[in-house]
Amino acid sequence: MAKAHSKQNRVVNKAAKTERYYTVGYVPQNNKATAPPAIHLKGQWLKAAGFDKGCTLTVKIMDGCLVLIPDSDDTRTIKQQYQRQQDQLSEIKLRMRELIGDYQAG
Repeated sequence: MAKAHSKQNRVVNKAAKTERYYTVGYVPQNNKATAPPAIHLKGQWLKAAGFDKGCTLTVKIMDGCLVLIPDSDDTRTIKQQYQRQQDQLSEIKLRMRELIGDYQAG
């Protein structure tokens, strides 16, 4: 006979939770009334769902629904390339402004 507090009938394979419940908060700013809404997700379940640290993702916005999609390696590479190009363009613009300023001052 099993003891009163026995775990004999305990479920071994629990089903993964497929729902989480959160409250939309806000990003602190000077004026709380105009602060933008924010959702902060955290937990080991994110890693299990394909969202590990450093992972980039795409948010699809639909009527009353947000869908989070982890970026593929190809998408991640393209985004990194794009960011490098944007950084280079910013450097070129800055240098052009400096050259124009030097030209006008001289």
